[in-house]
Amino acid sequence: MENPTKKNMFTKKNKTGNHGIWWHKDNLGPLKNLPYIRQFGSMKFSKVRMDDTMRPHLNDGIEIHFVISGKYNWVVEEKEIELLPDNLSVTAPWQLNGSPMGKMDIGQINWIVIKPETYELDSELKLGSWTKLSKKFQKKLGYLITQQQHIVIEKAKVFKKYFSELEKELLNQDEGFEIMVGNIIENLFIDLYRSLALRAQKNDEEDNFIGKLTQIVTNDLNKKWIIDDLAYMFGMGKTKFTYEVKKLTGYPPNSFIINLKIEKAIEMMQKNEFTMPDIAYACGFSSLQHFNSTFSQRIGISPVKYKNSN
Repeated sequence: MENPTKKNMFTKKNKTGNHGIWWHKDNLGPLKNLPYIRQFGSMKFSKVRMDDTMRPHLNDGIEIHFVISGKYNWVVEEKEIELLPDNLSVTAPWQLNGSPMGKMDIGQINWIVIKPETYELDSELKLGSWTKLSKKFQKKLGYLITQQQHIVIEKAKVFKKYFSELEKELLNQDEGFEIMVGNIIENLFIDLYRSLALRAQKNDEEDNFIGKLTQIVTNDLNKKWIIDDLAYMFGMGKTKFTYEVKKLTGYPPNSFIINLKIEKAIEMMQKNEFTMPDIAYACGFSSLQHFNSTFSQRIGISPVKYKNSN
């Protein structure tokens, strides 16, 4: 006998021209046997869809989205992000997330909401009795999700198979599908942990890179820094060094160095112990006129006016 869930809207376009599956509290389908899964969806939008349920919202679980195609403007805790093909986004139960306009653009997106037994901003992640993942692993995974705000993992194609496998099991509901679904989600969580751990390591390395560069430059602001020389100190070519600095700070190296000089100048002004020529010289500007013009350009007012106003 054909399983009735296979007659779901997955193979039928609805009146909006969009089709797929979406199981949730008002349409549980196979999720009635899997209470830790609050939602599962796989929708293809062939027309733009306006839907208030897509506006920023809270779910009582870990919400994971994977984009198959298209581009989706999203917000997480009021921070705007962009979800592109092969992007995976992860939000915790306390994080508002969704489309700022309640709009789903043309494309295909999959999502799942998994309700932990306990997981709050100040408490450890405990998934529940359904999983064989160790308590230590769950704790570490929860910590990574909590610490890494606005998680979007790019080029996350490895996760595509998990959503395909989940969709197949939930649609067919063959004997033992509940066990299979649990195993798939456990494997998804293992890959998620590995991705977040690598991401955390990369963030630390980037912070150390910028921290070290800042220290090198501020230790000798009077020096005329040559970008090739700085790149050599970090074992990079000039092109890669320039790319990394701009990616991490938003500024090319020379502009970043000027910003450090301005920051030092402001710090000296606040002490009220130095004349403007002293500050200009200490911060590596070629003349007081050069200092005045550069400061005004970057801050919007002259150094004297800034000092008096503060």
